[in-house]
Amino acid sequence: MNEPPKIAPSWSRLLNLLSTNWATQRWRDVGVVIGCSGGADSVALLRLMAELRTQGNNPPRGFVIAAHYNHALRGSESDDDQQFVHKLADQLGLRFQTTRTQSSETSEAALRSMRMQFLTDTAHASGARYIAVAHSADDNAETVLHHLLRGTGPAGLTGINHTRSIGTDLVLYRPLITASRLEIRKALTDMKQPWREDSSNQQLHYQRNWIRHELIPTIEHRYPRAVEAINRAVSGQREWRSLVDQLAQAWLDEHQIENRSTGTPQDEVSLKRDPSTDRAVIISAMQNLWTKMGWARGAMARDHWCRLASTFESPILERYSLPGPVDVDATQKWITLSNKSLVPRSSTDAPQQTP
Repeated sequence: MNEPPKIAPSWSRLLNLLSTNWATQRWRDVGVVIGCSGGADSVALLRLMAELRTQGNNPPRGFVIAAHYNHALRGSESDDDQQFVHKLADQLGLRFQTTRTQSSETSEAALRSMRMQFLTDTAHASGARYIAVAHSADDNAETVLHHLLRGTGPAGLTGINHTRSIGTDLVLYRPLITASRLEIRKALTDMKQPWREDSSNQQLHYQRNWIRHELIPTIEHRYPRAVEAINRAVSGQREWRSLVDQLAQAWLDEHQIENRSTGTPQDEVSLKRDPSTDRAVIISAMQNLWTKMGWARGAMARDHWCRLASTFESPILERYSLPGPVDVDATQKWITLSNKSLVPRSSTDAPQQTP
């Protein structure tokens, strides 16, 4: 009689960690798109979720798609990665989806955006409820250092969000965000599960690669548990951020003025001035507003947010532009923010002040 394959303790710990971070009953009966590059972290995520969804007495009603984006930047190596993920998906009984591009774009941000768009398109086309990606605790620490060195504000020090909504019917999950890279690789090795190594991950002209291979090892030479310490700090920062976000939402609810315009709802918003609220709350409120309105925040630096907060605190009448482009009209007793990349409203439309 054949005995079931033994599960290594390291793999069992990852199974427990993933199911703790993201309860299996929440996703096993709906559609999930898993981004899988073929690297260790995403291979682990794919196999862990394939195993968890089949546990229990009832068969899962949902589906899992292994989604692989082939950037075609490394010739046959890129194609081998695609074939590896396709074969692994077949072995696990999962659907496979891929796309291949030969774009000349090589920047980290652009490549990341292309992959995310592919995952989102795949989820929408298949009717999936979730997208899952395999960021680890090490990725979180590297992201915080990257933000810190770029001069981020407090929000950038909260690291990678464990979850975030994409539109109204799709959620992005990162269920391995509390697992270390070493822990993941040990578990795969113990289970004799191979993975692919991307040679471009060794190229130090990419900022994140330099942080991973040069900066963090230098820090860990003096502080051996630096990644754990950074993630503990991130956890505390998240608690602070959560409190500020609550205050910011209450501030927005109190200060936003009802607008009688029937134009495009995402192009304009009016708010009351306020010289009494802490600047950190106003900045957080503005950042939340940008997200709510669907306005691009990429070019908004700390100085821009601070200037906007000062406008709410000051009685000075002025008008200026912010990246986006967003027009700030503070020439009245209220402040109107208009996104000029969208359809403009009629100049005769005026906000109706609420009591």
